[in-house]
Amino acid sequence: MLTISVRTLSCIGLLAVLVGLSAAEVWGQDPSWTQKDKETTDLPNLGSNTVDVLAAAGDSLWIGPDFLGLDCLEVINRPAPDAEDAFVFSIEARNETAERVWAGLAFDVGGGELGAGGFLVSNDGGSSFERRDPQLDASGDAEISYGGNVLEAEPITQQAGSVPQDLAFGPGSDTVWVAGRRSGLRWIDLSTPRDEQSWTRAVLPPDSSTSVDPANTNDFLVAPPLNDGRGWRNHEVFRVLVDEEGVVWAGTPEGLNRSRAGSVTATGQRAWDRFEGGGSGALLSDVVVALAEQPRPGRNPIWVAAANRPVEEGQRFGVAVTDDGGSTFRKTLIGERVTDLATRQARVYAVGREALYVTADQGNTWRTVENFPLKDEEQILPDDVTLQAVATTNTALWVGMDEGLLRLDRADESSLLGGGSEWTLFRAETPVDPGLTAEAPDVSTYAYPNPFVPSRDEFVRIAYELKGPTTVEINIYDFGMNRVRTITDQKPGRQQKEQRETVWRGTNGQGLRVPTGTYFYTVDLGGRMVKGKILVAN
Repeated sequence: MLTISVRTLSCIGLLAVLVGLSAAEVWGQDPSWTQKDKETTDLPNLGSNTVDVLAAAGDSLWIGPDFLGLDCLEVINRPAPDAEDAFVFSIEARNETAERVWAGLAFDVGGGELGAGGFLVSNDGGSSFERRDPQLDASGDAEISYGGNVLEAEPITQQAGSVPQDLAFGPGSDTVWVAGRRSGLRWIDLSTPRDEQSWTRAVLPPDSSTSVDPANTNDFLVAPPLNDGRGWRNHEVFRVLVDEEGVVWAGTPEGLNRSRAGSVTATGQRAWDRFEGGGSGALLSDVVVALAEQPRPGRNPIWVAAANRPVEEGQRFGVAVTDDGGSTFRKTLIGERVTDLATRQARVYAVGREALYVTADQGNTWRTVENFPLKDEEQILPDDVTLQAVATTNTALWVGMDEGLLRLDRADESSLLGGGSEWTLFRAETPVDPGLTAEAPDVSTYAYPNPFVPSRDEFVRIAYELKGPTTVEINIYDFGMNRVRTITDQKPGRQQKEQRETVWRGTNGQGLRVPTGTYFYTVDLGGRMVKGKILVAN
């Protein structure tokens, strides 16, 4: 049986899973976990079944974006960002020992926009963290020296839109790069004294050019798209990767940018080339959504997932790979919508919303995995799960979903190519009734995620158990016990026991979103009634 240890970072939205400890060692690691946690969850304090950020380092797996709240930040004695609902948006823990870990934070600024919440940084493998400010400019940062040129720049001073979407360590982990969307691509030198460290803004090619070099004459605005029509989509950065040779790769809505280690000036300024997508371009689309380096003999391949840009002819979903540092690219998985990538020397994994893709021949052929048989026959994985992230540690393959975290032992990964594999599922199945103790013999119903945030979670699942064939009616009431919604499950159920889940999207009978508050629900199981409650937080 798999045993795991989860460091105490779970309360701040960041879990570190270490494989191979005994059960006694697992529960002896963190006295802050309660007995209830130990007996009601497989993965203590997972916090939420939404897992869409994964970062692997050796035997460690770092997980996000569990809800990051004020109470949890107080545990590590750090101030909260400018909102209570900050969460982990990106993680980097690339080196084998995972001593240096960075987590990029985001929070909801309203209107569907996310803001930069700064960083949590550890230099001791997560035993302690310090807080760092977001990668933003001062209001006077309106110029950038680039070679012999002084370029006009738009200062990016607002947290909104500048989420740290991706992080990467340079060789030796002495440099950290951040893909900060509107704040562009930036880097910081960690080898300098702490009080001298500051973010440097990289100068990428404008949309009108496929290269830029500090040795040449340049004259363009450094800025993402602005309200007045100025700025460049290629200065809005989504992804960053630094490979084994020190080459920096940056993905944007306008393609893939590459800066070779030999193109760097003594002051750190870089020359860049940009690879475009669509038609005869190197990529399937300009919009880069994932990057991964594959450890192979010789030059490590770089894998690039691209998103469709339907308004432009020839732009398609899919993956491209370069085996020679960008001299040539091959296109594969054409038409498949891939959101994350993970690699081993012999295999590459790609995650789409509904399937996991695996290749053992460098992308010439792929197997599509849509079903995930579970080792524990008592666990049930809903049919409509959404896959969101993938990672490989030394001992396992991991898939993050909106329904928890899947693990496949490395010894069983080859079975994916033949279809015979069984997964371990970790979920935060916390009972709804807060009065339930660990000694209670049964959990008759629960809802998750709970608290339920409709704008973030889309829906809440109400779980219950059928004893046999029956029609199920669920009634939802507000705090005054006024009924706001009735949901009927007409499926008859099986002859034997069956766990069932029904979805509520946080709306009343007229389809309007219910206000923030505590809601109670009853589940009529054909004469047997169970009940629970849900906290809705808009």
